[in-house]
Amino acid sequence: MTGFSLWAEPWVPVQTLDGSVRKVSLAGALTEAHHLRAIMDPSPLITVALHRLLLALVYRTHRLRNASDWEALWRAGQFDAGAVAAYGTGREEQFDLLHPTRPFYQVPFMKGEKVHPVAALALEAASGNNPALFDHGRVEGATELPLDRAACYLLAHQAFAVGGGVSKPFNRMDAPLTKGFVVEVVGRNLFETLALNVMTQQYWDRITPVIGEDRPFWEEENPPEPVKEGTVVKGPLHYLTWQSRQIHLVVDAGRRVVTGCQIAQRYCLPKDGSPVDPGKCYFTDDKKDAGWLPRRLQKDRAAWHLTHVLLQSATGSNDRLTVLSWLAALRRREVELETIRLPKAVSLAVSGLTTDPKLAAKIELWRREEIGLPLAILDDPALVKRVGILMADARWVESLLRRSTEALVWALEERQHLREAVTYLHTGQTGNVRMPPSAAPVALGEGTVLRYWAAMEAPFRSALFQLPERDFADVRTEWHERLRENATAAFRTTLTAQRGGGAPWEVLSVIEDAFGRRIARIPMTAEGDSDDDSDSE
Repeated sequence: MTGFSLWAEPWVPVQTLDGSVRKVSLAGALTEAHHLRAIMDPSPLITVALHRLLLALVYRTHRLRNASDWEALWRAGQFDAGAVAAYGTGREEQFDLLHPTRPFYQVPFMKGEKVHPVAALALEAASGNNPALFDHGRVEGATELPLDRAACYLLAHQAFAVGGGVSKPFNRMDAPLTKGFVVEVVGRNLFETLALNVMTQQYWDRITPVIGEDRPFWEEENPPEPVKEGTVVKGPLHYLTWQSRQIHLVVDAGRRVVTGCQIAQRYCLPKDGSPVDPGKCYFTDDKKDAGWLPRRLQKDRAAWHLTHVLLQSATGSNDRLTVLSWLAALRRREVELETIRLPKAVSLAVSGLTTDPKLAAKIELWRREEIGLPLAILDDPALVKRVGILMADARWVESLLRRSTEALVWALEERQHLREAVTYLHTGQTGNVRMPPSAAPVALGEGTVLRYWAAMEAPFRSALFQLPERDFADVRTEWHERLRENATAAFRTTLTAQRGGGAPWEVLSVIEDAFGRRIARIPMTAEGDSDDDSDSE
């Protein structure tokens, strides 16, 4: 069978600067990166996995040991085509997806191992997103996969495979990117995106210092045997090309399509709580002696809600997100030395998946969201602090919305306690009266809160870009106006639904009036102060 070299064959889906979409080879993705806008794939898992592979290739083709090396690359504005070509010379077999003994990112056919339908390769098939995964059909009905798409899903599976289930040499463990979301800095083109995420060795040494000879997986002549206790990460190249599974693609030689796959456990990370990924946001839990834990996406929360946490991680808080520490250092260097010129703003792409709490191997959803960020915020702790204040204001309003829906349900169920319900709405206190147990307030509150947060995304993005330019008091005053408007609209929708269901207007009117009076007084605390949500009239 003729091979399929990922180095030379077009398979990486990209968007050009003029908006057209096409496919390029790995070599082309690097040499043309300054002419390409971005990797363009409907799956965020594939996008992240492709970025990881390309980052490993940047490290392998360019000398980036210190800040001066990186600055020279940034000023060039493009990757060195000669260096890329030199690296690829004689390596066709290392990147061959169909190599008979060392297929790229795979193992040879495993005797005795079950051959799964090709859909098993696509993690999205197990999620509620249910995308159109294949060019010619949905995953439920697809029985084959073109080689270029198989390569994309192969990369994503190695990076995001979910643990759980019997396997050899030991039961399946989570891949490196499965738990916790991944943050990537997105520039104005693919070159900038890759360059802004390529940290120098000084920053990698903080999380994944080089042990022995660090090399990408395709250069490993004698890869180690997997061990259940975990395989020690040798360095950034080893980590970026991590092989979490033994995978073999079953190919129809005549039609050159993938018809099935074998999947078994391979390497897992040590369970020592080390923050080995520069793109993950880690935190420490004083109640658990588990080292650093990755923050996870929540299916009912957009990623922008965590903006203040991400920014604080770059200023030395209890959270750690190394790629933002690196970006903050670049921004400081730009301001102090004026040796480079960075874009005034970038996007932070937050990607990841969530699994069912009851069925860990079942993917609930995956997503990729971009948060626009003016770089001036990163090197100014006061601005980072102000982002946190804006989010604290928004959470105070969320708390009021939840409390108001609880008061509403209480008043509708027990009209004799209408006065107590109003007091609870204002103060969070029920006095000597106990609220009746009911699931209705929770369901009603979730719907109200979701409408509120969805309406606040655009105002938050606007406020974020105003912070470096305007007086904070003015920005915060406008922010409070948007909070009131959108919270009131969300709560009125809830009240209207109750009115349509026959709820007594006199109860609804009293609760609506109480909410209106309370939302009018969002606490305007001084910077850094906390406010007690239980204040009374």
